[in-house]
Amino acid sequence: MSVADATALFRPAQRKAESEISTAIRSLRLHFLIVGVFSSAINLLYLSSPLYLMQVYNRVLVSESVPTLALLTLILVVALLVMAVLDAARTQMLIRCGILLDQKLAGRLFSALVQKSSRQGYSLGAQPLRELDEFRTFITGPGIYFAFDLPWIPIYLAILYFIHPVLGIVATIGAAILLGLAFINEFITRKPMEDAQTAARRSFAFTENIMQHADVIRAMGMQSAVERHWQGSRAGMLLRQAFASDRNALVSAGIRFARLLLQSLMLGAGAWLAIDHIIMPATIFAASIIMGRALVPVEQSVAAWKQAAAARIGYRRVRDILNENPAADLKTIVPVTQTALDVKELSYNVSGRSKPVLDEISFKIGEGEALGIVGPSGSGKSTLAKLLIGALQPSEGEIWFGGLNYAHWEPAEFGRITGYLPQDVGLFAGTVRENISRFGETSIDQVIEAATLAGIHEMILELPKQYDTMLGPGGLGLSGGQRQRIGLARALLGRPKLLVLDEPNAHLDVAGESALSKALFVMKAQGTAIVVITHQPAVLNIVDNVLVLKSGKVDQIGPPETFRSKAMELPVPQ
Repeated sequence: MSVADATALFRPAQRKAESEISTAIRSLRLHFLIVGVFSSAINLLYLSSPLYLMQVYNRVLVSESVPTLALLTLILVVALLVMAVLDAARTQMLIRCGILLDQKLAGRLFSALVQKSSRQGYSLGAQPLRELDEFRTFITGPGIYFAFDLPWIPIYLAILYFIHPVLGIVATIGAAILLGLAFINEFITRKPMEDAQTAARRSFAFTENIMQHADVIRAMGMQSAVERHWQGSRAGMLLRQAFASDRNALVSAGIRFARLLLQSLMLGAGAWLAIDHIIMPATIFAASIIMGRALVPVEQSVAAWKQAAAARIGYRRVRDILNENPAADLKTIVPVTQTALDVKELSYNVSGRSKPVLDEISFKIGEGEALGIVGPSGSGKSTLAKLLIGALQPSEGEIWFGGLNYAHWEPAEFGRITGYLPQDVGLFAGTVRENISRFGETSIDQVIEAATLAGIHEMILELPKQYDTMLGPGGLGLSGGQRQRIGLARALLGRPKLLVLDEPNAHLDVAGESALSKALFVMKAQGTAIVVITHQPAVLNIVDNVLVLKSGKVDQIGPPETFRSKAMELPVPQ
């Protein structure tokens, strides 16, 4: 990383795109200003050591005054103690800056990741959050110290010029060489390091995906093939990292060589001046100490190279994700006076596909009515479900619920009155109670009511810790049917006004299907608008109408008793 990159890291390339993260950083400017003041005081107090050295050699040894030596030593101890206190205070201030920055950005980034993952239909993983941590750790940790010490380079050089111009010239030439090497290091390693970071991100994402489906890999004899693919991906990552690190190692070695040579030249120049009685011998060592301190920021920038590169990439990733997924504007919460669902000319397009996933879909569901949606695989049923719950935004058309356009609903309030059961139930690591309560502040009475409505209360009581039984990721520890029924209980929590179920009986036995039908009849009786997507005809007994999707379009729609679909070949419920 170059020295100039300390400021370039935060410089907005596109003000609008970076406004949110830039605002978060700017809100900490007072803290950074205080850190800068502390850094200036630390650099100033650092001069106490060479000054002490010069006074001891030039005054104490000449006068042989013990009281003078004691006083100078006391002053040095106080100066170094104050410097240590300020250094600790600077570190603590930066730690608090990191906490404040995390509070401002982590929640927003988490929300943006959920929003983008929902819209894309696949998980982005936690890598962007890790990249935020890398960025936050860098700008609020020791890696950023060089940016505060950088302005002191010309001050230290000026002091050397004041001692003698020859010392200043030697130090200036050396500093210019080291700064040039630092710029070269940044220039030749930036692109390889960014490529290595991208390769690492892909490799880790592939690894996470493998571990999520380890049972499939073992059961189908895929382990050797998948492992070869994984090793190839990881080898590519390591190759890029090694290429970037090799370049950095060469430049770093050159900087160490130049620094040691410069220190020796400084001693030689000082000795030459001392021989001519232009400076005192003690000044040689004092000048060497001052020059060493002047070059510390350059060495810090090279040492923090990898962290700086990761921080820069993390900064851009966070910026882009926040920009692509802006915070939703708060909207007025309107009480639901009706539960009718009205879908008008709804279309949904995906980039890269010539045909829309859904094309001009229209239907209505009245208060207390249920609509069954059937159709062959790939007809757009699950996409329609995600549009109906607000997880996706339509490309064209409108969806209205409760007399209000979806675009005008406050998302959190809409989610509160909506129940959703996806094909992949989506249980989380936590207790049964937390999963049913949607991890919210919900009373146990409401949780039990939802579980009872889903016909799963007795089953939960048989678990080791009943409602406090811990579940693994994805509901690990439960059967497929148990997961689906807990997911149904979660959807029924609070008796929602809109209920969307995607294949709710895919893993249910006869008792489970009976409990599902009873729950849906109860919800219909209380006025809930219900959408049921299914391949199995049993659930169609409770719906008022059936809509058949085919190639993203409405093929048929009507009462179940008149339903006929050769494409689905489903028997008509009697």
